[in-house]
Amino acid sequence: MAAVTTDSSPPSSLHKAGTTLAVLLATISMVMSSTMGNVIIPDVMGTFGIGQDQAHWISTGFLSAMGAGMLLNASLMTRFGPRNVLMGALAVFAVAAFAGQYAPTFAGVVLARIAQGLCAGLVQPLGLSVVYLAFAPEERSKAMGWYGMGIVFGPAVGPLIGGFIVDETHWRMVLAAPLPIMFVAACLATRFVPGHDAKAVKAPFNLVSFVLVIASIMLFLSGISAGQRDGWTTDLVFLLLFGSASAMIAFVLRELSSPTPLLQPKLFTYPMYVAIAIVAFVFGAGLFGTLYIVPVMVQTVQGLSALDAGLVLLPGGILMMLAPPVAGRLVGNLPAFVIIGAGFLILATSCWLLAGAGILTTFWVMAGLIAFGRIGLSIIIPAQNLATMEAVPRELAAYASGTMNFIRIVGAAIGVNVLAILLESRIAGHGNELLVSQTADNFVSSDLRSTLAEFLAVTGLPIDERSAIAMGYLRDALSLKAHELAFQDGHIALALFFLAAAGATVLLLRRS
Repeated sequence: MAAVTTDSSPPSSLHKAGTTLAVLLATISMVMSSTMGNVIIPDVMGTFGIGQDQAHWISTGFLSAMGAGMLLNASLMTRFGPRNVLMGALAVFAVAAFAGQYAPTFAGVVLARIAQGLCAGLVQPLGLSVVYLAFAPEERSKAMGWYGMGIVFGPAVGPLIGGFIVDETHWRMVLAAPLPIMFVAACLATRFVPGHDAKAVKAPFNLVSFVLVIASIMLFLSGISAGQRDGWTTDLVFLLLFGSASAMIAFVLRELSSPTPLLQPKLFTYPMYVAIAIVAFVFGAGLFGTLYIVPVMVQTVQGLSALDAGLVLLPGGILMMLAPPVAGRLVGNLPAFVIIGAGFLILATSCWLLAGAGILTTFWVMAGLIAFGRIGLSIIIPAQNLATMEAVPRELAAYASGTMNFIRIVGAAIGVNVLAILLESRIAGHGNELLVSQTADNFVSSDLRSTLAEFLAVTGLPIDERSAIAMGYLRDALSLKAHELAFQDGHIALALFFLAAAGATVLLLRRS
């Protein structure tokens, strides 16, 4: 915040509105891009012939880089100023969008998403600090409320816009979808967002710690992905996971001994903050896990279009936009562990009910169950944010929020990664089980093949070709059933995860 310049005279209403709109549009467009990526996962798998154990990098690469961008924010802001950092992030995002559109390989698309995620991580805390300092103290609560609603708006409409683009054009166009909004944000930023303050104290940046923590996260994600694909006993998997653990140990030792730590170690001397950090990590993993699994499921299992996949998430997104006032009242009247625990229980119930959804589940049933889970999210977020700020002294409050956001995003990247690996594993497992059951004694499958062969008899095809077509149809049906069972397993895993999180929340926060 020290990098934001302010004039001695109070800013006009036009200036405050322009500043807020500029950073809000930039933030919305980048946050929207994070959820847009989930609806293109099935198309990416088809284009490059890969499974979810690799395709998830479209999402996890973005989230991991977003966390890295958050760590870079303070150093860049104090050196170059909010306007220059914002304009630079928008420019890099645009270049990455065009590079991803024409990348011939999956690795090229992932690198483009990583670059976009890095920009999103820079802009999100930048916008928060700019809006905070643009308003007088008595106006800040209202301004932050509007800003918060705008941030929620991005993830809500992202899948819908992304789905429309996929259906009408091509999935690669999703990478560049936010650019028109960013252009408007850039025009406003040149006029209203404050520039560099030469008197601002430059925030120290610990490059060694930054490299170590990012290396640890990326090696871990790569290791568990390779373990699912190549086997957990291979040399590569051992080296990746060992390297991840080594980098994390080196990071912790570096942070404890460095005069300029990347993350403030003092925060973790407060038991309440540690407890909330654990809850935030779990929350990030579960939240983005649900945002990942639903669009992929409705497209691959239920055969919905990418647009419909976005529409099924829209009611829940609207509910999250309208819920903050009610959630704010709860935060003021109930302990944090009660509110957060109740939110996790609602999420667990939603996922447990979604575990019963399948090929024949209707659109509105899916939308209703998803929206029910969003109620839990709506009451967790404000309670968690308030508990974070109250867990530490005032002089550490600025560090507390940024560190908590980083922990939440790291949890999101790991959660999506693990869930994608689980789904791929269960698809293969259920597929093998269903194939083994196709014996001569399986009268259901035999009757199905016979019925299909009779229907095909009117075509005049030879009997061998009719039998081959019937067998092909049966294989497709078994594959679809394997996917349905795998996604049901995924929702059961999320339900158990949220249930355990509710218990951990009560134990940790109540004791602290």
